[in-house]
Amino acid sequence: MLQRTPITGTRFYMKAPEIALALVGPRQLAALERSESLKPADIATILGDLELLDRLPEDGCVTHLYFGSEFCEHLLPKPDEMARAIAAAQRFRLTLVLATPAANDTLVERILELERSLPPKAEILVNDWGVAHQLHAEAPTRPLIAGRQMAKMIKDPRVPSSAWMKPYPSSYAQPGFGRLLKGFGMIHIELDVPPFATPDLYVVPGFAVSVRVPYAYVAKGRLCKIGSLRQPRPEKFAPGRACHRECLGIVEKERQGSAIVSYARGNSLYYRHDATMTHAVRAATTAGSITRLVFSGI
Repeated sequence: MLQRTPITGTRFYMKAPEIALALVGPRQLAALERSESLKPADIATILGDLELLDRLPEDGCVTHLYFGSEFCEHLLPKPDEMARAIAAAQRFRLTLVLATPAANDTLVERILELERSLPPKAEILVNDWGVAHQLHAEAPTRPLIAGRQMAKMIKDPRVPSSAWMKPYPSSYAQPGFGRLLKGFGMIHIELDVPPFATPDLYVVPGFAVSVRVPYAYVAKGRLCKIGSLRQPRPEKFAPGRACHRECLGIVEKERQGSAIVSYARGNSLYYRHDATMTHAVRAATTAGSITRLVFSGI
């Protein structure tokens, strides 16, 4: 049985935010399907990350299930996988959120097809302007969330001080950017936790704010390192190859010069929140600036 590590002092979260579980592939989905309950502590078991027990709010309940990838077109759920996710969300009385990546024309059509299969109150996490435009045009009542890739900010774990963050504040600091998102019907945004984050970063007037815990993404590209290792030399590290979802089984871990631990999976780079980042999330949630905590793996 999992045990929660005692937390001394004030409670970790003074207000109960929405709590979401984010899953990418069918293996993680199968772990949810085997679960008999979905309390906050069960998230650590499903994600295989017992350290999350220290970060999960003691009060509140799990309200949302995210399914799909923000970063890879090959991990967009297949129709049968989507049907399983819908069934799991209904079983646990969760609002389903379809996570989508940047998309070419073909992928946009596949996303639109999946949208038509979703329950009426399901949400879609969008990381592509074309996808946002097409979804808003075809399904104007569908709730859309602006994903992390739409929020431009420095998230390099190698930056040595907070002074490096000042020249490039979050794009949500610009009023015009907010108006653009609202033009697509978006009133909910998702943010990462950059190095030297402060609670005021999550005060975004006019928008509900979600934050991913405990990993932030640094960058993504089109090349999948692990998927290229067995390819012949002319096709190695080239886009457009056949995908066998190798990334779902292997992750690279490395430590930078700082205490921030970095990871690589598939075509993307990540890091795990350190103590300072965790404190910023805690403070912003206590203040009510963060309305949803999205717990996910890499």
